[in-house]
Amino acid sequence: MIPDCVYKPENECTPEEIEIRKNEYRKCAMDFSYWYVNYVKLVIAPTRDTPGGVVPVQFWEHLKQLTNFLQNDLLISVLKARQVGVSWLVAADALWGMLFKTGFTELLFSKGESESIELLAKTKRIYKYLPDFMKLKADPDSTTEMGFPDMMSSLRAMVSTESAGISFTASKVVCDEHIEHPYAIENYKSAKPTIDAGGQFISIFTSNENKLNSLAVSLFQGGLRGENGFKSLFIPYTARPGRDEKWYQYTMKSTPNIELQGLSPEIYMHRCYPLSIEEALSPTQQMSVFIYTVLDTMKNDCRTPLSMPQFQGNIYKDYMVGAVYIAASDTGHGAGLDSNCTVIMNVKTGEVIADIFNNNMSVDDFAYSTVKLLEHYRSPLWFPEYNDWGHSVVHKAEELGYTNFGMQERADGTDTQKLGWKTTGGRNMGGNRVLLWGELIPAINSRQITIYNLEGLKTFYDIIRNTNKEGRIEAKGGGHDDYPMAVAIAWYNRNKAIPQVVKIESYTYRG
Repeated sequence: MIPDCVYKPENECTPEEIEIRKNEYRKCAMDFSYWYVNYVKLVIAPTRDTPGGVVPVQFWEHLKQLTNFLQNDLLISVLKARQVGVSWLVAADALWGMLFKTGFTELLFSKGESESIELLAKTKRIYKYLPDFMKLKADPDSTTEMGFPDMMSSLRAMVSTESAGISFTASKVVCDEHIEHPYAIENYKSAKPTIDAGGQFISIFTSNENKLNSLAVSLFQGGLRGENGFKSLFIPYTARPGRDEKWYQYTMKSTPNIELQGLSPEIYMHRCYPLSIEEALSPTQQMSVFIYTVLDTMKNDCRTPLSMPQFQGNIYKDYMVGAVYIAASDTGHGAGLDSNCTVIMNVKTGEVIADIFNNNMSVDDFAYSTVKLLEHYRSPLWFPEYNDWGHSVVHKAEELGYTNFGMQERADGTDTQKLGWKTTGGRNMGGNRVLLWGELIPAINSRQITIYNLEGLKTFYDIIRNTNKEGRIEAKGGGHDDYPMAVAIAWYNRNKAIPQVVKIESYTYRG
């Protein structure tokens, strides 16, 4: 319990009470959570359900978890539902740094001027209601800056512009509603000196189904996969006490059209009040190229492999005499980044009956494992994508003795006599990339293809029409297209596969 003397005027305090106040100051300087719980008050607008006003903080469990991140991690990404207390916690964290850390500086990026001013104003409101013995002489009042000369500390609120933050280094950089920042990548580059010097970078955002290819989403998903050094935290709408299904339905029905901004109530709730990461980051059906209900049904076909040989392949259906197979590969960078993927398809049934799907294989390991898996299926026609590192896979496979390669095509569809598959089209809408997706999309949506690998199937949800790139079909930000691309190459070239000749010895039985 906080002693009453902390709120008394200093000239009314006894020597013992002054010592108590000094001790409280030391506790607060050492422990953000102690200071936050005992001394921070929030200014809340009154609503139908709450009187609002100046109220003590509620240190919910998800705020405790975020506090632990703030105190121990340098790179943090937070995907959150709306109104879960994160903005107030971040505002308090900035003030605590300025009050108790000499030389502390923070840059606070928002998408627009009004948003940056409002976030800084939260810090000022918290400061206003601190006891006097914690307050310091502040810099002249400004809507975009706050600081304490005695501590040489400052907080700057900045709008995300192309050149914002270029001339500043800081202890901490916070990007609020990061997914909405028009110059997120440029601002991140500006923050690199801070990050490289051991400063803290915090990305906070609520999802937006139209901006899933953003830096914010990429940082969050990279953190989930352990690829980029970020710690990722998801906060669902239920993290705030009192939010149950009844609350959810009431909020959805009572949201005015002006706030929906053309969204359906369901999409609006998925964006603002998600229950899961998948719900928050799934593109709307209008953006996704594959029909969700079809993909959901296809999950029923998924199964565990019949066997997983030492060469890291998955076998779902074994080799059958008379079946016609075709194979394709998409080579990733490995090392926890893009996946290396090989699929073997039965061209008569459309089943992907074997695959390799791994993001931690070297190029040589991937080539070796693929060749071994192909040999198990009697060396079918194989189209390894030759783009990027794919040429290394082809060369290694040749060294291992594989010979049954598909050939790259010219624009008119004739073979170039170059091994493998070359995806063309780039950022424009031409080339065979369009043809690949043009054949794969209806095949998936009409259930002509069967996929047994659940993790591979999940990546089909990531494929969208990017409205920022004239409808280019690609993986959403933070997603991957390795498995769909391998399936697309196999399906597109399925008619080139020919039945294998199986030599059967004949015997004469003499009774």
